[in-house]
Amino acid sequence: MGGKVKWWEGLIELKGATASVNESKASLFASRGFLILNLTYLPPVEAGIPEYFELDHFEEILDWFCKYPNVVPGGIGLHAICIGSWIALLLASFRSDAVNAVVAVSPISFAHLFSFKYQGKMSGKLPTDNSKLMHTNDGVVVRHAHSTETEDNGSASTFSAITPSEQISCPVLLICGTDDQYLNVEFNARQIYDRMNKFGKGDLCNILRYPGAGHLIEPPYTPLCYSQFEPLNRDRYDNPHIVWGGESKAHAQAQEDSWSNILAFLRKYTAQAS
Repeated sequence: MGGKVKWWEGLIELKGATASVNESKASLFASRGFLILNLTYLPPVEAGIPEYFELDHFEEILDWFCKYPNVVPGGIGLHAICIGSWIALLLASFRSDAVNAVVAVSPISFAHLFSFKYQGKMSGKLPTDNSKLMHTNDGVVVRHAHSTETEDNGSASTFSAITPSEQISCPVLLICGTDDQYLNVEFNARQIYDRMNKFGKGDLCNILRYPGAGHLIEPPYTPLCYSQFEPLNRDRYDNPHIVWGGESKAHAQAQEDSWSNILAFLRKYTAQAS
């Protein structure tokens, strides 16, 4: 009764475009002293891929978690991979008051699978060029089919498809594998950095580049997942198997090095406003 309140650094985990529930990474963060909220945001596989995301819903979750008992006041951190990183970077762009740090593994810098809607306004979308898909025995290689558009200013009635990362005011850590076969991830990271740097925020954006690492850079000792059955993408790419990429040794080294950097980054910045 009346004991001292224990405060924890709040962290939201956003995974990639998978409808399943996996709490292994969230559990690791919890064991390292973070109060973690693991978000599953895609509908069941049979429902298909949504046309757009309501970013307002994620904003409501963000506000709720920031006020959650025992979360250090002043903002939280976001850790995300792939599609989750797109959502995390959008939240950091629009809600700099609530987001203190972002870790984006295999970051996405624009809307491509689906658009987003925020405060009644829809975003554009830069879809893949399916004529550039490469079908192999392991599955489909998507990285060359993604847009490399750098200018999309939206309109009075729509947001740009490109994430307005120039509005981000918190430290960002981008983690990229050069053998990522799903994303042109180095282009994405450079686009995020360039937009921040143009507004004098380049020092807030840190990029860790790992030669030979693939798309799914996970915590240490996680086995390399070179390709995967992904039923959500069956109709979109005419192939339910996605090639993520990665060379075994290089990928393992990237996972070990990136994990220590992620923990150090989040511990340094997540509760900076407290």
